[in-house]
Amino acid sequence: MQCNGICSKYSVKKIIPRNVGFYESGYKRCSICEMFIIWDGKKCPCCSCKLRSKPRSMKGKDRLVQSIKIE
Repeated sequence: MQCNGICSKYSVKKIIPRNVGFYESGYKRCSICEMFIIWDGKKCPCCSCKLRSKPRSMKGKDRLVQSIKIE
């Protein structure tokens, strides 16, 4: 698998407030293309790799859980 460059149309620039993360905003990350994208599917439109919708680090997971509890 490799990045074909199609994902650049769906890439995200961080316009959200500093205290809100990408995953909390509903964006997904492609491990192959190494970017956050706005996409409803489970696979990247560019390389067909499975998208991550949750953070991998414990700190990120705790922050995501806290934001879900607040809402």
